[in-house]
This record gives sequence, structure tokens and C-alpha cells, in this order.
Amino acid sequence: MEELEFLQRIVSETARMSYPGRFGGKLRGGAKKAIEAYFEREYPAKLQGQIVDYDVWHRKRVEQLSHFIEDENYRQDNNDTSFALSAKLVNTFMHQLIKYGRFRYLYESLHLPLDRTVFQRFLRREYSHNELRNLVRAFANRPYQFEPETYVQIQEKLMEVVGYFNANVLPENCQICSRIDLNCLLW
Repeated sequence: MEELEFLQRIVSETARMSYPGRFGGKLRGGAKKAIEAYFEREYPAKLQGQIVDYDVWHRKRVEQLSHFIEDENYRQDNNDTSFALSAKLVNTFMHQLIKYGRFRYLYESLHLPLDRTVFQRFLRREYSHNELRNLVRAFANRPYQFEPETYVQIQEKLMEVVGYFNANVLPENCQICSRIDLNCLLW
């Protein structure tokens, strides 16, 4: 089996498992299958080489999926940004993808998938990080309405929260290393 064929199988399986369950109503009918097909068509070649700068790679993937969602008119609510919806989809896909050993090196770089539940749980947590609280508060009831610049700010602040929890909350033998690890503290 060739590498590209192997990657196609990985991407196909990952695409079927990564569509968020509570994402219904955010995209029009047919979007789930179309986005699975999009991942299957676009991602094998994009995952062939080592991803060196994850944030740059991620931004390109989110922007490309965002254009696809716009071009196909899949957005259900015009107040939601296709960038925010795409970020959720790419992040969920990448979170599923790291179960494969060859992609685990990306674990520490992954972004936390953002949605209403994540924002509301951050607001309920007791920690002092006012910048993140203010960003999160602005989107707690409209989680898919942020622009790319705000998304970057939120993800950067989340890395600071990782540092905060490691320094102030978690014991030394339970340190977290990724924004994805924040899930266990939020749920």
C-alpha cells in the first residue's frame, strides 16, 4: 500500500468520526457529507509531509474550508462566520486524527475546539485570567461569530491558561501540555 493510499484511508475514517454531534443547525442539510468528502479529497496530500508550523498550516486549512462552506452556501445562520465554523470542524478533525501514531507529534500544537459549552465552562471556572474571560464572555452566547484575529487571540490566551493551571492548580505529576488537555478540566 502506498503512503497516499494509506493516508486516504486514515482521512476517510477520521472525516466520518469528526463531525461534531451538536453541530446540527449550524450548517444546512447535506453539509456533513459534503465536508466529509472535502476532507477526503483535500487532506491526504496536505498530511503527507511533516507539519512544521502548525499554526500557519492550521490557518490555511481553516480558511480553505471556510471558502468551501461559503461557496456551497452551507452556513445556516448568517451571523455565524464561516471561519469560526471551519475552525471547529478542522479542530475536531485534527483531534480525532492524532489517535494515529504518525500524527501524535502534533498533540501539543492542537487548538481547543471552541463552542458554547467550552466558553460557558470557562466562565464558570475560578482562575484569574481577565483577558481570556473578556474574550470568552463576548462569545459565550454566540460561539461561532468570531473573526480570525479573535480566534488567534483566544487560542493564545488558552496556552497561557495551560501555563496557569500547571503553575497554580495542578500537581507537578499532573501537568498538561496542550490546549486540548484543557478539555479534562472543563468537563
